[in-house]
Amino acid sequence: SRKWLSRFLARHQELRLGKPSGLDPKRAQAFNEATVERHFELLRKVMEEHGIPWEHVYNMDEKGIQRGRRNVEQVKYILHRSERPVYKLRSANLELVTIIECVCANGGSLKPGFIFPGKEFHKEWFEVDPEILICMSPNGWTDDALCAEWFEHSFIPQANARRVSDAPILLIYDGHGSHASPRLVELALKSNIHLFCLPPHTTHKLQPLDVGVFAQLSNAWKKRCDAVCMETNREMRKQDVVREYM
Repeated sequence: SRKWLSRFLARHQELRLGKPSGLDPKRAQAFNEATVERHFELLRKVMEEHGIPWEHVYNMDEKGIQRGRRNVEQVKYILHRSERPVYKLRSANLELVTIIECVCANGGSLKPGFIFPGKEFHKEWFEVDPEILICMSPNGWTDDALCAEWFEHSFIPQANARRVSDAPILLIYDGHGSHASPRLVELALKSNIHLFCLPPHTTHKLQPLDVGVFAQLSNAWKKRCDAVCMETNREMRKQDVVREYM
């Protein structure tokens, strides 16, 4: 009957309706029990061999965020049937800004880095903490030079300031090409920092930043964009009212 599904779910509280997310075939094949066990076994050996405490274990990754929002709306609203079509104001600025984040296994985090799209950079444009890296690239993406610059001028000073002993620092990252540039490896060797690469095509489950931080960051940024658009919409309505009375 038409009510069978709802009654079935009511009888089985452990079940629920849900939508599956798309998964690349390479990720589906690479993320398996043997790969995961080997990854954590290698991580354990490195930490035990070099006496690395969890306070010295970090994870870094980049997140690209558009300054505006695409018109993909998941939230539903109560509307009057006569109001058609219905529109929602959104920003048309789709420039990409890359954020370089780094978190520690003890729950702490380092100050981020930002890469804006552009060709020229002037420090007087940004009044921020000197430990926060601000730089530019033609498309707003990171590259070998910018990643090495973040590593040298942001990660190394902040991680050294948080040391609890003379033990090495361990940085976990994915296999993006800019994360293993010769310059970055050279800096790591000089600073007693060990680089530990995640298995290929497994970051959707093994990358701490992907799993626990970036989803919340995206949601917070969407809410912020919506709040700005709503405020802009209110100002536009006020201007329309003023024009009507003039």
